[in-house]
Amino acid sequence: MAKEKTRKKSANENNEVLKPLDEDLRFKYIGFGVYSKPRKDFFKSPEEKQKYQQRVKEFYKSHYTPFKEFTEVGRNLFSTADRIVLTISSLLLIISAFLPWMSFKSSWVSLSFTGWISFFKVTEYLDVIRLFNPNLLLYVYFPAALSLLAFLFGILTLIMIYLPAKNKESYQARLKRILGLQWYPLAGWLAFFIISIVGISLPFGDWMAESYGVKAVGDTITIVTFASLSGVGVWLSIAGLVLNAAKANDL
Repeated sequence: MAKEKTRKKSANENNEVLKPLDEDLRFKYIGFGVYSKPRKDFFKSPEEKQKYQQRVKEFYKSHYTPFKEFTEVGRNLFSTADRIVLTISSLLLIISAFLPWMSFKSSWVSLSFTGWISFFKVTEYLDVIRLFNPNLLLYVYFPAALSLLAFLFGILTLIMIYLPAKNKESYQARLKRILGLQWYPLAGWLAFFIISIVGISLPFGDWMAESYGVKAVGDTITIVTFASLSGVGVWLSIAGLVLNAAKANDL
């Protein structure tokens, strides 16, 4: 009998626990009964609300700093020093197009070729170059093309440095893109130097050197010949490309 009474008592307690509470009591218990009447608008008019939101935005711009700027991810990857270095290197790329790239000297003539602009001057001698070896045109077209690319990249980099952007992320992304593209002309220079190591034959090269005093010319045109004949414009162009392309890895 005692066990049966205990079971009935437990069942009654469970029923009481499972019985839903009164709705009014439940809302008052969790705090919904605090505002028993409809609330009035906080702002007196839409204009007042708009002015308040504007003040909040202005305060946000002048006082709030995103937390990510204090982290390694958000740190400034393009400092003032970087801006100065890239400006100088980009100016070198532009100026190099107007400096001597190749110079030929002999006992009776002296020729100097200036960047991609000199390509129009070299065209006068294309037929003569083909008579010796058509492969020698590599030393005409290839440096002219790389000089033109360096000139264009110098201008584009300066534009990307000083052209305003919506935010820091988009600014660095577009700058990184144009800097990264400058690895391609450097790869072109590397391929050119590899070909120059093998060399290109120059028939009658020794004879021209002895008879006409043509300097740095022999029976083969190699990288040594190119280094001897090249001017300051070549090396300034390569240096500017290296500085710009290397910075792309930091952004």
